[in-house]
Amino acid sequence: MGRALLEWDEWQPGLDTDDMTLAEVLATMPAAYADDVPDVIKMYENPESPDALPGAISLERLDCLHVLLGRGLHVQDEAFIIGATMGAASDINDDHVETFIRVSTTEYPKHRRFEEAHIASYRLGVGYAQDNMNGFDLHLTAFEEEPWQSMLVGDIRRKLGLAKEEM
Repeated sequence: MGRALLEWDEWQPGLDTDDMTLAEVLATMPAAYADDVPDVIKMYENPESPDALPGAISLERLDCLHVLLGRGLHVQDEAFIIGATMGAASDINDDHVETFIRVSTTEYPKHRRFEEAHIASYRLGVGYAQDNMNGFDLHLTAFEEEPWQSMLVGDIRRKLGLAKEEM
């Protein structure tokens, strides 16, 4: 299924997607390409990088989490999603969190650089995952594959223990 023709800043899956499959919601998302991701971001967020921080995740899997957590593609949404993947990682520690904050506020390209409000979203994501994921490493779950793609979003959220009122 092809990706939608929306602009990135228009796409917002929200939390009212429970009756759609994960693949159906993903089909509404604007296309993104790995080549568009700056090298400094790949260094810390790509699971293939030797410098990757805990919770590093592929772009395909990250897209799935945007849907499951009901977040769009703005920097504050990305901050929450990255925080959630890191916060859910079983090997995360405070030094990793502080490293990510330092890198994302100083080394990321200007249009992707985190500001104070984004750090608050990032910390909310970390805290949300630590409080709700019970050590479930989100970044290690192949949401981009079957059977996840054919499952209803609401069923996946229930399986993961994701409560909409807390998201």
